Amino acid sequence: MSTQESMEYINKGLKVPLLDAIDKYTIILIKHERAENDTNRQSIANETAFWKGVLDAYRKDGIEVRDEWIQTMKTLNEKLWDVEEEIRNAKKNKLSNEKVGELAVQLRDSNDERVAKRAKMAEALGTDFFDTGDEIPAQTPHKLPLHETIDRLTITLLKLERLQGNKNYESFQREYDFYSKVVDAFRKDDIDVKQEWIDDMKRANGRVWDREAAIRQGRESEFGLEEMGRRTLELRDIQMQERIPAKNRVAIEIGAPFFEVKTPANHES
Repeated sequence: MSTQESMEYINKGLKVPLLDAIDKYTIILIKHERAENDTNRQSIANETAFWKGVLDAYRKDGIEVRDEWIQTMKTLNEKLWDVEEEIRNAKKNKLSNEKVGELAVQLRDSNDERVAKRAKMAEALGTDFFDTGDEIPAQTPHKLPLHETIDRLTITLLKLERLQGNKNYESFQREYDFYSKVVDAFRKDDIDVKQEWIDDMKRANGRVWDREAAIRQGRESEFGLEEMGRRTLELRDIQMQERIPAKNRVAIEIGAPFFEVKTPANHES
């Protein structure tokens, strides 16, 4: 499919936007290789099958899914995993807050590299996957799972609330509208989407945002690496104790075929 043709693609089935699907697919491959155990094996297998299905659905629609994109994203996510692994094991390995701060900056810079690579992929695709058209079919099997949808919805809502005037504000609104349609599709699937799930997820993501802000904004020279490290360890606790449980509460309550696989520190296993 040419770039001009791909620009006209209508994502009427609410499929997970392609680059998000590639990202998630490579992450679950890494979890299979590095974090699989008897407790999460079936969940990882189910999730792997889901993401393969999304990518295959795009291929059937004539959308290009390049193997090089998958490999590039997997390599970048492996790099992120390696740094995150050091942070996960910071207490076990008795790392100083300053060292954790250095790792946090390294993680941010690696993530910036990942964002830049994704931007080039998006440019090559030239496709707006948030364009759903007016008619949504009754069956939407390749939409983002509900626990992930609520996560994305609340993150985007926080962007709308906190980043007014941002040059990408219109894009945030389109993303929020898209995931609102995904939530509506789950309701049409007879899933009772509870407001408390959304509230809990938004609260957790708001706390993540607050801890991440200084790191994301490159303010380590202002705050110092020791403070960056302290915030990073707080952030990890929020992720493990609030955000991931909020996601998995949704997955468990609706009987989803897979959940967010935790990757705890060695000292926590």
